[in-house]
Amino acid sequence: MTDPLAIPVGPERSVWVFAIDLPEDEAASFAGDPLSDALGADILDPTQIELIDADTFTEYGLSRYLAEGQGIAEDSLAPDTTTLNALRGPLLLVFRPALGQGRLSPRAPLRLIGRYFEVPSPARTGMTGYDAAADTINLPMKKRPSDAAMSGRVATVVLILLAIFVALFIWGAG
Repeated sequence: MTDPLAIPVGPERSVWVFAIDLPEDEAASFAGDPLSDALGADILDPTQIELIDADTFTEYGLSRYLAEGQGIAEDSLAPDTTTLNALRGPLLLVFRPALGQGRLSPRAPLRLIGRYFEVPSPARTGMTGYDAAADTINLPMKKRPSDAAMSGRVATVVLILLAIFVALFIWGAG
């Protein structure tokens, strides 16, 4: 199992869910400056952090919100679904782009619930590849049209010319 406090390198999106063990009115002010110290993170982008009240998700379910609203994989949430849906009070969602590299070292009043990963995006087909080691872009080879495609194009041109010829013949006869 991977270390839940290690910040993974790469484009994959993940979210850390922390319970804030403070009354709700104090939790809102806590999400400002002291947050960086409490998370133990050197770099912190406040636009990638979400302070939510778990009580608003009692009927909908926090795990469902993370899956449907944030794109987190249900497989990643499955082991903690019951725990997530039972949470109450203020929660902090810290998304991967909010952090630099390294490791989180959370301190009170933050309590780690878990780290969850985004649904992996499907492989891009038809896109050019990039070889980082060689610093080159692999351009796909342009393939030649098939014989059937060429025959269809020739037949289409012949039919168009025939239609023009018939139209001129009828116009000239009239």
